[in-house]
Amino acid sequence: MAREHWVFGYGSLMWQPDFPYVERRPALLTGWHRAHALYSTLSWGSAARPGLILTLVPGGECLGSVFRVAPGHWWRTQGYLRRREAAYRHILVPVHTRQGIVSALTFAADPRHPRYVGKQPLARGAMLVAQGEGRNGTSRGYLAGTISAIRGIGGQPEPALQRLQAKVGVIGKKIH
Repeated sequence: MAREHWVFGYGSLMWQPDFPYVERRPALLTGWHRAHALYSTLSWGSAARPGLILTLVPGGECLGSVFRVAPGHWWRTQGYLRRREAAYRHILVPVHTRQGIVSALTFAADPRHPRYVGKQPLARGAMLVAQGEGRNGTSRGYLAGTISAIRGIGGQPEPALQRLQAKVGVIGKKIH
């Protein structure tokens, strides 16, 4: 039997994987949590008005989706993900699913990357999310898509995500 290859998504990969997969499962990653700690200057923001997107940082846990890559597509998928997730460290992690633990590729914070800004205070983070707009859409849409995807797999978004979305809504009304 051929080796299975899995990818764990916790942000836009949950709702926009853009690679061929044959199975998708809710999955829990322990030892890491998602945080808005990375500038987006192309996809969900611009150089002039950067957005803020998620990365994994140590500690806690993270509910996301794990995707089993279609057989014969692993090398092409890896190449695609190297380009898409270039600002991240690519790591293999054990993730828990109802069917058992699988080893999955995922994307963690690289504090040495120039777009890594660390966790931001709520007001600053919300301003970055409210202003960001890039080739893939808005940073607001990225946040909303992630929250919707978490709910879609039966999860409850972290309080930090909910607070950020509420603050972005208030700022967005002032901007637009």
